[in-house]
Amino acid sequence: MFDVIVVGGGIAGLTAAAFAARRGANVILLEASGTFGGRARTRTVSGYHFNQGAHALYRDGLLDEILGELGVNPGGQVPPLEGGFFVVGDELHQAPFSAAGLVSTRLLTAGEKVKLALILRRLRDGSIENSPGATLQDTLTELSRSPKVRAVLATLVRLTSYVHAPQLADGPALLDQLRGALMRNVRYLDGGWGAMIEALHAICVARGATLRSGSPVASIAQHDAAWNARLRDGSVLGARSVILAMNPAQAAALHPCCGRLDELTDAVPARVACLDLGLAKLPRPDMLFALAVDRPLYFSVHSAAARLAPEGASLVHALRYLAPGEQTDHRDLLAELEGFVDLLQPGWRAHEEARQFLAAMPAVSSIPLAARRGMLGRPCVAVEGTEGLFVAGDWVGPVGMLADAAAASGRTAGELAAAFAKQGSDSRDAPDELLLAETRNG
Repeated sequence: MFDVIVVGGGIAGLTAAAFAARRGANVILLEASGTFGGRARTRTVSGYHFNQGAHALYRDGLLDEILGELGVNPGGQVPPLEGGFFVVGDELHQAPFSAAGLVSTRLLTAGEKVKLALILRRLRDGSIENSPGATLQDTLTELSRSPKVRAVLATLVRLTSYVHAPQLADGPALLDQLRGALMRNVRYLDGGWGAMIEALHAICVARGATLRSGSPVASIAQHDAAWNARLRDGSVLGARSVILAMNPAQAAALHPCCGRLDELTDAVPARVACLDLGLAKLPRPDMLFALAVDRPLYFSVHSAAARLAPEGASLVHALRYLAPGEQTDHRDLLAELEGFVDLLQPGWRAHEEARQFLAAMPAVSSIPLAARRGMLGRPCVAVEGTEGLFVAGDWVGPVGMLADAAAASGRTAGELAAAFAKQGSDSRDAPDELLLAETRNG
């Protein structure tokens, strides 16, 4: 009999287990696959560290803050803001990421440059106010009449959120994500995100948590004042509380209360197609970052800022943002991504040493939808009407996106589950620290 069972060993699950164990709970974490990390795992091939596509840690964001609380400090570097290109058709334009880039770019007219600069300044200082519930398309139309300025802003939103759904996504939520990126920038991590996962794993073990990989859970059920988790091998584990740290569909399949949540039944994921290349030599060392404005394409050389490739070699990321429900042949996606790399790094094929292609990688489990008022429509950590059941992931809680949301909800779920296990099912007995944990995410 455990205090807390955590189902899922990605960032949300490991964070939940670490904080529950830190509160003195007897914790067991069950991960279905043979490795921990979920979408944050890293695979090393011929000295190249392949994340599950292009990953970046937002500096001073929620995940960065929570890692600091746990004593985890992943090494890495900030990519330079200068340079980079916007691509329209086969033409390259200086990206307006800095004042010099904005002045020199030929993509925009003088008037459009002024308008874009004013919008970006208002984003940084927080003076753009939009109520949740407007689509990104409507929000951008309100910000500017210029199609080019709107296209540049939409490109930056795709970059920072991985979401390509202007007619569905909540505009204020995605602009807030862009604002955070403009204020803080990112770090690329040495050795990939797997190094961070290993550190989180070590923290959990050091605090006494039991972590099991290769342990898929078939069902969970509540009996009296306890929860049972039945594994697919037939074994059963008991606990006072359970945390489901997984995507919405998986959570709904494990317990009917999760399946009845409106937030889960209309969840719309964001997916990306990723081509990651290990190149012995970079044909164009000056071409390290590019975004297509007229197509949802991304290119970056993360090894220019972090140790991800053998000495003198490079790890290149090309990415295609997929629209919700988009059905594209995998061969067509691969050809499009290879063609984009051809444009930016001509001759790269002669230097290829390793590759990874992910045709439909889930980037966001549930897009903040305008129809559900963005972040406000996401489910709470504590599942309403079911005592002792909690959820965590990038689709949970009213703050953060991507790994920031996963870590924030994981921290809150771990603290709440541990407090519930110790205090019993009557929340009126909860101490002040439990109440603080309940409101940590707004």
